[in-house]
Amino acid sequence: MVVDLDRKGLETLVKGIQVNYNEFDNPLVKKAGHSYSDQYGKTTWSNLSELTELELYILYRICIKSWD
Repeated sequence: MVVDLDRKGLETLVKGIQVNYNEFDNPLVKKAGHSYSDQYGKTTWSNLSELTELELYILYRICIKSWD
């Protein structure tokens, strides 16, 4: 499947997913937002504008793979 996404589409993908707590220490996850370990293990994506489009895509892949 080929999907053509612009920056806004990439940001929407990332905002729609959480990263598993085992990736909270990943440098890109830390750069993109604030992770906190509570009983739910949530991430707030507060710095997505600081990432390049490639970094957004990589972050999305990290999030997807963190649940495998």
